[in-house]
Parts: sequence; structure tokens; C-alpha cells
Amino acid sequence: MQVRLAIILVFFWIGSFGQSRIFSNELPDCERMTILTINQLSDDFEDNKLDSLEIIGNDWIKLCGISEFTQRLIVLKNIIDKEPVITSVQTYFENHFQYVLRNRIADSKRINYGYLYSDNKAYYGYVPLRHKIDSLLMEEATNLLRTDSLIPDEKLICILFSGDIEGFDTEIKKSEYSDSYIKQYLNDKYRTYSNHWMGIAVYTGFFKPISSQDVFSYSPVIGFTFSSPLRNKLVVELGFKIRININDDHFNYYAMGDTNYVNSETTLFLGALVGYKIYESKKLILMPKFGIGLESVSTGLSEDKKNSEEKKYHDIETIHLSLGLSAMTPVFRKSYIGIGINYHYCPYQKDKKLLTKFDNNLISTELFYRF
Repeated sequence: MQVRLAIILVFFWIGSFGQSRIFSNELPDCERMTILTINQLSDDFEDNKLDSLEIIGNDWIKLCGISEFTQRLIVLKNIIDKEPVITSVQTYFENHFQYVLRNRIADSKRINYGYLYSDNKAYYGYVPLRHKIDSLLMEEATNLLRTDSLIPDEKLICILFSGDIEGFDTEIKKSEYSDSYIKQYLNDKYRTYSNHWMGIAVYTGFFKPISSQDVFSYSPVIGFTFSSPLRNKLVVELGFKIRININDDHFNYYAMGDTNYVNSETTLFLGALVGYKIYESKKLILMPKFGIGLESVSTGLSEDKKNSEEKKYHDIETIHLSLGLSAMTPVFRKSYIGIGINYHYCPYQKDKKLLTKFDNNLISTELFYRF
């Protein structure tokens, strides 16, 4: 069998050499070479003569270059021969051949598969759609799955090569593959892709004035922001945060022509957070954040507007500035969980109706989840 294939290769080489004097820049006729080779391989697979796969590395790839199909054969041969497979699997995925295979399987099921192949011959490595060799390789991958000696990466790629795309997408989600190269590679690619899109962050934590003698005390906070993509060094968030004022004291506030002794239930922040990534790795992102916005402290005071059913609220309003450091780490496929420590400056006395002195300096600790 190897002698026959060698003769075919020599004949093709001689023919190509004869034409090279006329067409010195002409590319090798990989389509013809590929058809001859896969037809021979199909016969050998049916006869269970797998030694001919050695020809792939020595001749076919040298002449035509690497393709999804040739790399698929190399991976299968490594598994069959019980040789280390990680390097060939890495080559397969780093060249994005998994997408070529997905498209190949999908296009093969279409009525116009012939036209699809004609328009994408080089993309499919000059291996026609619905060729017998595809079925034989799927059968070989299925047979390998029946063995109990496959490592996680070998099992995953055999599921993919068997044509069970849905099964592959389901299987890879299982925790038993967490340390496999394929799962880590695809998760990294999915996270990189997700970081090109806007995100949403949910915050929770505690605020506290620096002074222990202030009107406010420890106050829980919740927040919600829309964030720009994480692929950029500069990350901008727009949203709100609400402090629930508990264990706080009453204070004096002038409104409606009188001094009112009131208590605040909530404090609302509306504004922006601007962060800059100073450190980024697969496990950790460090980002100083600067915040600016409007702060509104409720007083519970309101009155009806003249000639209107609406109410006019008398709340403390001031600017809110913050500076802090956030650290976050990836969780699941595209999300992040993090913690932030911040200093806040809120000049409450800018509101001249506030008759009680507030501490303008506060600190906060927050947990956040970005998805």
C-alpha cells in the first residue's frame, strides 16, 4: 500500500516539476493531491491499515500545508498509537480548526453542500463534503470513546471528532474536565470574547464616616452599574448606589420656613466610576477607581407643588467624590467577583439648609459581581 501511494506522490512531483519551468510561481495542485491521498486513506481505513498515516506528516503536509483535516488525522493517530496528544490538540485548537469542523458538519447536512464546498475548497482543505473519509474518521473516534483509557482531553476531542457537537458542548461543562487543556482554552477564548462587550456590576457593602461622632454610622449599601468593556485599560461605569441609613442620629434641616428635626432613611448616589487597570493576569485584575456624581440624602420632608399633584422633596444634595482600589478575579465562564476599598468625600455643608454638621469624609468596603 505504501509503495502504491509513494508512486502516486512521485508521479505528482514529476508532473509538477515539469510544469514549474513554465509556471515558476504556480502553487502545488493540492486539490488533486488531496483527492488522491484521501481516496487511498479511505481504502486503508476500511482495511484497518493505519500505518499509511505516516505519509501525512512526511509528504502531504509538506506539500499542501496544515489544514483542519490533516490535523484531525494527526490527533487521531496520536491517540490510536497511545502517543502524547496535547501538542497536536493545541495545534488543532490554536488554529481554530474546531470551528472549521463545526462548519463542515453543518454544511454537509445542507442540500446545497456541493456548492458550499466549491466556494470554500481551501477552507475545507480540499476534502469534499460528505466524502467517505469523514464517516470513517467519525467511526474511528466513536470506537475510541468505547475504550476506558482516554485522558480528559482525548475524550473531549474524540466526542468532537465523532460529529456529536451537542454532546461535546454538554460534556465540556462538567467539572471533571476543569484541568483539561481544551476546557481551559475555550473558557479563556470565551472570556476574551465576552470582555469585548459591556457588562453589568452589582454591588453590596458598608459605608462608614471616618469620625465616630457623626450622625451616620455603619450603613449597608447596594448598587447597580453598567460598565464599558473590560478589554480596555480604561473602564467606565454608570449607575447608582443606595445606602440604607441605620443606627443614625436625627439632625436639623431648614425647610418650608421652619427648622425640622429629621432622620434620614436612605442616601442615593448617581454618577460614574472611572477605573484604570494597573495589573491584569488570568487570575487577578487590580484597578484604582475614581468616582464622581450627585449624592442625595433623604429627609422625609416634602410639600405639594402649587397647581400640581406632584410633590417637592427637601433633601440634602451635594457632590460625591471617591477614590479607591478594586481587585477582582474571574469566576464561571465570563463573570468576575471582586472587592473594593474606597475613600469618599461629600461636602454636605454646601447645602446651607443643613444646620447639623456632618462628617464629609467616609470610607467603604464593597463586594461586587460583574457579569
